[in-house]
Amino acid sequence: MKDKHRSRRAFLRTGSFLAGASLLPGRLGAATPTEDAASAAAPVRTYAYPNPGRIAIVHHPDAVLGLNNVDEQVVQGMFDVGIMQLAGIYTSPAAALASLFPGLTSNSRIAIKPNLINSSVPTRKELVKAVINRLRQMLGGIPAGNITVYERHSFNNKGYTTSYFGHAVNLVYDASFPNLGHTINCDGKARPYSESVRTSDFLINMPVLKDHSCSSALNLTLAFKNHMGTLNPGGSLGIHCNKNAILDIMASNVMTGKQKLVILDALYAVYNGGPGGNPQATPNKILLSQDPVAIDAQGRIMINNLRTANNLGSKNATYIDQAAAAPYNLGIADPSAMTVINIALPVQLVSFTASLRNGVVELQWRTEQEINNVGFAVERSSDGQNDWVEIDFVPGAGTTSSACEYRAVDSDIATLRQYRSLFYRLRQMDSDGRFEYSSTVEVALQHSESAWNLEQNYPNPFVNETDVPLFLPRDAHVQIDVFDMTGARVATLVSTTVPAGMHYFSFRTADLPAGAYLARATAEGSSTEIRMLKVK
Repeated sequence: MKDKHRSRRAFLRTGSFLAGASLLPGRLGAATPTEDAASAAAPVRTYAYPNPGRIAIVHHPDAVLGLNNVDEQVVQGMFDVGIMQLAGIYTSPAAALASLFPGLTSNSRIAIKPNLINSSVPTRKELVKAVINRLRQMLGGIPAGNITVYERHSFNNKGYTTSYFGHAVNLVYDASFPNLGHTINCDGKARPYSESVRTSDFLINMPVLKDHSCSSALNLTLAFKNHMGTLNPGGSLGIHCNKNAILDIMASNVMTGKQKLVILDALYAVYNGGPGGNPQATPNKILLSQDPVAIDAQGRIMINNLRTANNLGSKNATYIDQAAAAPYNLGIADPSAMTVINIALPVQLVSFTASLRNGVVELQWRTEQEINNVGFAVERSSDGQNDWVEIDFVPGAGTTSSACEYRAVDSDIATLRQYRSLFYRLRQMDSDGRFEYSSTVEVALQHSESAWNLEQNYPNPFVNETDVPLFLPRDAHVQIDVFDMTGARVATLVSTTVPAGMHYFSFRTADLPAGAYLARATAEGSSTEIRMLKVK
């Protein structure tokens, strides 16, 4: 949000979804699904990474505010909703995140591998901070000293400081990898890997959406290639553009045993000439999965969509398909076989209406997904421009992926009698104190200025008394009679010349039985009726 008077949420439906979209599944299931669940005869394939093909894609149109300007609170919300929907656990983002680490204890050590090779498009510090914030909350408090952010490229000019993160996590600049006896067999050689990974229990892989100048087999730098920074610097060993090398790394027991989450930073993107250069697009997305193959396959779709839109050829990145096939069987590369959870944030107003019913104004609105939504202040104005007054507050649903229906009633009869029309809007409020306004709707309190009109009584049903509204565009003789259902007249509310304007005539019924009654108004040579209901 640029300021509090410009909507952070924009109240627009966001429809740019990737292939393979599905409705939100429930809690995570088994880690060894069939390759083709639709065919009972399909062979069971065991994949190397848990929950293959399950991926959450979160989009927020206001995540990126400009060059090197990302809304930290929006990104936190994106991660929170994404991790809960990925895990299928909605009690809290920390609980959802903790569920991805089997055997997690308060003593567990967690390593985070960002990608900082491009100082203009690094893994955004705002996204890393969002992850650290929730890691610290797991199990009631994981010590900051148990969390390590490591990378073989410098943290300088990336904003990666303990002061920014707000937690004293370890920032490890792995410029070299001495052979301390722990290695990964990579392209025929035993190669030492980062001490930060060796000493960790769990690993989070956080690449950036970028293409690469390597050959067609390895021309993306996403989850797989990010781990070139985990081994003794790949470039110096001649494996920088070696497809087999990254497949061996990701298939190693080290990675399959420790890497439990991949988060693709697609807030910015480089789709031509990467991994260097300035950002060329702002998809405003983050992707979360436990399956690195699914992450890279969806990243390939995003890169190629951007390239197609700019009249560029596709990137093949054939390592993705090879990783999904035997003998690797690391994850799912086919989008049609994935469970893709598309999340279009933030709070989206699908509808907002207001109408005059039974003498009061009824307001109804509907949302689809909400994040940190405290609720809606209902505001009213006589001219739609000035003197907005809060007349009601309706609590929101907090954070939810379900559609929600809301309703409010303006029954301030004194005000409704005073104006010919009124204007209404919603002020949606976040838990962080931010707010935004909906569009404004107008409700006509009288009908055509050229015709008189008898409105529905209010309240209706009623007990002993109700008001019958009548609008006159000019002075006129008016008679309003009330009849019971036998046709007998039980009251005359008015029979005289009435001045132009809005009038309310009281019908008092203490001595009348419960039941239906008919009010008939006659003026200027015509009549109209309304039906009223008295209850005990």
